[in-house]
Amino acid sequence: MRNYKFLLVFFFFIAGCVANRPVLLPPVTSSTEFFHLIATRYDSLHNQEVRASVDLTVDGVRERRASALVRYRFPSDLKLVVGGFGTVVMAARAQNDTLHVHLPRENRYLVGNPEDVLYVLTDVDLSYYAYDRAILGLPNLSPIDASRVVRFEPGEKNIFLELQHDLYLRRLWIEARTGFLREERVYNADGQLVSARILSDYRMDDGFALPRRIEIQQGEDVMLIQVKSRAINMGLSDEDFVLPMPKDATRHDIQR
Repeated sequence: MRNYKFLLVFFFFIAGCVANRPVLLPPVTSSTEFFHLIATRYDSLHNQEVRASVDLTVDGVRERRASALVRYRFPSDLKLVVGGFGTVVMAARAQNDTLHVHLPRENRYLVGNPEDVLYVLTDVDLSYYAYDRAILGLPNLSPIDASRVVRFEPGEKNIFLELQHDLYLRRLWIEARTGFLREERVYNADGQLVSARILSDYRMDDGFALPRRIEIQQGEDVMLIQVKSRAINMGLSDEDFVLPMPKDATRHDIQR
């Protein structure tokens, strides 16, 4: 009987370990094959609810750590609530390429392109990665990017990828076995490093391997997101994305 119980426990332990292992990437020999595999990896990731801490460093000075609640629903709904000690510092709702932000302390209401509004608030430019993918730690890669590839070097440990955009160059290091994006650097037309994104502490959440640590470095400005928990494909409703806005809030239209 003891042996039976031991085998039963061992079976569930092994099953759990297998279920929590990331799907390994098959050997990749071309950029076209790589983009197909990566582009379809998150096809069934329809929504997320994320709880995280956010550390912001502006001009080398570290701001107070805040807590954040992020709700995302494919393809373009995102709600972000940032605060601390029971106080909401910022509440935001993004939909259809427009971000609405309420700052309760000043009772201000900011409206504009998501990357523009977030840059005004944080001094960190998320446009290189797409704001939602930057916050959630997802790779900003699609089959369209296959035409931008200028270097593709599959190695034993890492796949190196270089993409040429109109105004900047992206260099990415992807773990060969798992397909995890580890680091991404962005260079301007003069060859200067303008942004780096480092993704680490990948864990399995409901069948998806996602990073728990997301760091974006831009000179002396740094945004660090450390994910505490994730709920995947939980069925978020329209009510979960409502952003209350006081009628007397002062509106500011943001445009860089």
